[in-house]
Amino acid sequence: MASRRDELNAYTFARKRMVGAFLQPSGGGNDEDAPRPVKAVLPSVVVAAVLVAGFGMLGVVSPTAPQGWDDTKNIIQGRDSTTRYVVLVDPVTKEKQLHQVLNMASARLVTPANAKIVIVADNVLDAYKNHGPTIGIPYAPDKLPTPDVAAAAKKWSVCDKAGSDNTQATINQSVFVTVDKEAAQLEKPGKKLAAGEWLFVAEPDTTANRGAWYLVDSGGFKHAIGRVDTSAGDRLALAGAVFGAAKPQQVTKEWLDTLKDGERIDYPVVPGYTGRKVASSLKLTNPDDQYVGRVLTYQGTSFYAVGKDQLFEISPFQAYMIGKSPAAAVLYGDVPEVKPAQLSQTDYGKYASQVDSQTMLKPKGDLPREKPSGHPVNVLADGQGRTVLCSTFESMDDSGNTAQSVFADAQYPAEVASGSSSAHVSPGAGLVFRASEGGQNGSGSNFLLTETGLRYQLKANTADGAKSTGTTGQQQAPQQGDGAQARLGYDKIQPVMVPNAWAALVPAGPVLDVNAAAKPQNY
Repeated sequence: MASRRDELNAYTFARKRMVGAFLQPSGGGNDEDAPRPVKAVLPSVVVAAVLVAGFGMLGVVSPTAPQGWDDTKNIIQGRDSTTRYVVLVDPVTKEKQLHQVLNMASARLVTPANAKIVIVADNVLDAYKNHGPTIGIPYAPDKLPTPDVAAAAKKWSVCDKAGSDNTQATINQSVFVTVDKEAAQLEKPGKKLAAGEWLFVAEPDTTANRGAWYLVDSGGFKHAIGRVDTSAGDRLALAGAVFGAAKPQQVTKEWLDTLKDGERIDYPVVPGYTGRKVASSLKLTNPDDQYVGRVLTYQGTSFYAVGKDQLFEISPFQAYMIGKSPAAAVLYGDVPEVKPAQLSQTDYGKYASQVDSQTMLKPKGDLPREKPSGHPVNVLADGQGRTVLCSTFESMDDSGNTAQSVFADAQYPAEVASGSSSAHVSPGAGLVFRASEGGQNGSGSNFLLTETGLRYQLKANTADGAKSTGTTGQQQAPQQGDGAQARLGYDKIQPVMVPNAWAALVPAGPVLDVNAAAKPQNY
């Protein structure tokens, strides 16, 4: 039987084995060999100290409020609430006050140009010693385009969509300012008018005058059909010569105002033609062609009208219109269709040096040159057609000359919300532009266009910056000799020139003004 000493030794051995199993033996080979408690605890203490120091350092790196956050030079955003604030100096007490601000545009306007956004814990903001009233410009934009985006020219299009009854009352109009994929829609073949493709449109009638009819070409020129005093019957005949039996599509005056004025569509008059057959002094191979006003072609590419003692160069369009004119019956008799006679090689060689390329052709430089196809693209013989008509502004040079194009399709170039009262601006796009006439030397105002679809005038504030008006509670923005454009970060941008007729079609938002942005909302 085991003695008391043997039992004690066995107990001591078992206890050491158990402790060794938990604390991991030192590897010396002795089953009773276990690490000392201090050696086991010390690493844990070191790890805990490192963790505590790490969390302390994290508090230094990511504080609840960055140093200098309230120095009036920052835009402040609550960490959790994402509410925006600015700190301004009260003009009466000269103390700093924390103000909630309505939108990012207002925040930019009351802080220095290129102000940084700092994140501050909401509990720090709530505990700030001085709180002022909410300030800002209601309905000013919250999202602002970057300077690079705002400096790049965009495509502007105003589109009239015909109603089912083709009346002024049912026209829907939308404005598009587009980039990238949406802008590419306006360039698609079969939708963008090509040379020789035309629209036939009518402006609204007034109580005093009937609305004019126009041919609209691919270059954005509108050509009135006939003169103001042309009779209704003669105008109908003139339009029929170009467009057949098509009836014009009704468009708005605002849409027409975006187009350039082109030369009037009328029957060409050959110098020397008197309304009867007058013999020319030119000795042509075919005697039938030796009359003033007859039309000739050389190899089907060049066209000429016979004058008293020379040939006048004309376009295929002019050649066609002479054949449709009242003079054609005098010159050609009763023929179903007038076709230009071929100018022989001999006659061309004899009279080529006497061709006048100025008198009839050059003054009509913006007239269409191509022979009419017989119908406009927006009104087809079956009553169908591309009846969404878009006048597109591409650019303006320093002299005020514009580059334009025309789009016609069955649908708008981009989706628009039904009944929207704002322009459609491509997502993420925007523009700083100058609404002007006459190019760089013309007068006008600068605007910011954002994806809200509104234009905001950029007020040029005085050199004193935004000052208090003296009204109690009116805050004072930091003194700085710059206007709204600079405060918003667009000081290095040369505004893109946009004609007034286009700018006016974009609905206006509030004026972006440094003083207005600092005004309390309870005032």
